[in-house]
Amino acid sequence: MFELKRGAAIRGSVRGMAFALMCSLAGVAMAPATAWAEVNWKQAEGATLNLLLISHPFVDALKPMLAEFTAKTGIKVTFEELAEQPGFEKLLADLSSKTGAYDVFMTSPLNNWQYASAGWLEPLDDYIANDKLTDAAEYDVKDFIPGILASGRWTLEPMKGLGEGKLWALPINAESYQIAYRPSLMKKLGLEVPKTYADLLAMASKLKTEGPDGPIHGLITRFDKYWDLPYLTFGTMLQSYGVEMVDASGKLQICSDASVKATEDFVKLIRTASPEGAGAFTWDQAMQGFASGQYVMSLNEANLFASVYEDPKQSKIADDVGYALTPLGPDGKRAAAAWVWSMSLNSASKQKDAAWLFLEWVTSKDVMVKMHLAGNMNPVRHSAWANQELAAKVESWGAEPGQYRKVTEEESEVAAVRFPPHPELTRMLDRWAEAVQQSYFDNGNVKENLCAAQDAVQQMLDE
Repeated sequence: MFELKRGAAIRGSVRGMAFALMCSLAGVAMAPATAWAEVNWKQAEGATLNLLLISHPFVDALKPMLAEFTAKTGIKVTFEELAEQPGFEKLLADLSSKTGAYDVFMTSPLNNWQYASAGWLEPLDDYIANDKLTDAAEYDVKDFIPGILASGRWTLEPMKGLGEGKLWALPINAESYQIAYRPSLMKKLGLEVPKTYADLLAMASKLKTEGPDGPIHGLITRFDKYWDLPYLTFGTMLQSYGVEMVDASGKLQICSDASVKATEDFVKLIRTASPEGAGAFTWDQAMQGFASGQYVMSLNEANLFASVYEDPKQSKIADDVGYALTPLGPDGKRAAAAWVWSMSLNSASKQKDAAWLFLEWVTSKDVMVKMHLAGNMNPVRHSAWANQELAAKVESWGAEPGQYRKVTEEESEVAAVRFPPHPELTRMLDRWAEAVQQSYFDNGNVKENLCAAQDAVQQMLDE
């Protein structure tokens, strides 16, 4: 379930997500919880942990449960919650200074390629193997979906070794990408959900209507000048156009013909079907914008946003939302990005045993299920997808019963990490994102902008 290819481009499949979904469909019962008698949960009583959290549905689900952890362990938990970009900037400042201000923090494989290579992360294998800290049978590492857990392993070798070596993080959430749409509005406009990007381009000018509160725009997607643009959302479109950052011979493909075509089409879509200001939307603005009822369609955004769209307390469209696969590229190919939110332990932490107890607790079977039911989708453990209550909740999502489940299952079959592990990858992708956004704002010069970005990335690699 975890495919690795040696060389410049390394792919980490998350097809285990589909397997876990099929388990839930088959009605696999979750094993009954047992007492964690082997671990003294009070062994670090009196300690205080400080977390760095990135605003996310996981955090919304976690915060009400922190008192439960303190009651169980006697460990006090404080935290800072920040938006993604300022959060990672503040975390980088702390890690690089080795002050240990944050004991545990949210992260991702991509970020950890920088953090682990610099010695800022504590490897976790020994904590899992320590029977004074971990009840191995109850914690059950094998219950994690293999490909998702393996995304936190790396040998520290640039451009290879993903899924091997030490474990630097534990997963808390996995996502791939999809279309969300308003069934009633698509019917009103006489439009079908697009099967290809060509279909989407053809209908882009028609994706607009009037609503009770004013104009309803065509589509929304994140488009800020940040590394997740070419890595995740627009990255899903790039990958369906056959674009890889590095080809099999090790050459950069940022300004290849396929990359230029994908970028031109993306810019045209946004200019045609999105409102002014669409060139700077962050992921949370994209999620909230669609949930507010201001758009007909959300393009290639995270499937975990469904928990917000389906919640009447957070969404004006809870009774009018459908889900569809991301479109096919020009050659009939569908490829999707994959993202894994994780938590890691700061190697400079002065409370490492207490920090591990928190990591063990927050990624345990029972706690994971509680947080998924509270909106932290999608699960990273088989047992969570097999939970009958969670399966029933997901079954009702979409324009028809089982639609969300079906789309998530099919999309996960093509979701993969298609970028080489490298400690400077975020900096390289930031430069790529800048070129894409520049192409939107200067209304042209796509190839020139992308080739300038490729030259800059090549220089980073050479350095």
